[in-house]
Amino acid sequence: MTTAKLTLREFESRPETEPASEWIAGEVVQKPMPTFEHGFIQSALSFVINLFLRAHPIGFIGSEVRCIFGPAGEERPYVPDLIFIDAARLRRTGPGQPFHGAPDLAVEVLSPDDRPDRVAAKVAFYLLHGVRLVWLIDPEARTVTVLSPVGLSERLAEVDLLDGGDVLPGFTTSVRDILPPLFTDCAADLG
Repeated sequence: MTTAKLTLREFESRPETEPASEWIAGEVVQKPMPTFEHGFIQSALSFVINLFLRAHPIGFIGSEVRCIFGPAGEERPYVPDLIFIDAARLRRTGPGQPFHGAPDLAVEVLSPDDRPDRVAAKVAFYLLHGVRLVWLIDPEARTVTVLSPVGLSERLAEVDLLDGGDVLPGFTTSVRDILPPLFTDCAADLG
């Protein structure tokens, strides 16, 4: 059975879902349900970036913000787990409206249900169409892969520092500080 593909306009007229849905090549794809680790990372990273932005008001950080971007006629409405948009690029949008443009930073936290091919295609689209920096966080491997449009990538372990490069100049945090504690660590602390 073949299902009809939606246009971007038809997708935008649909009600929001929880978790969010994304539109890829005419098909609606619902993001995986976030896990405890996913929620912890999203909250911790948002917190440390917000602290940085209070001292350095250079832009906006947001979670689960729909961003519509890409070449005319091929735009995609993605919902990264976290985004940063430089203040110079912020535009007013109406209530409940998406951001039209690529975020400067897109953060994706991997979930067990993520399909590697979809994640790779999404990250490739980000980097080809205006996202200046991508952080791909793998809670299971306890790593952050930093990617840029010029083809540079770096995989950071818990002991490494994550920095904002030229997107968030001056921002750094320990990878360990944005990852949830290991449950074995929690049990040891209680004993």
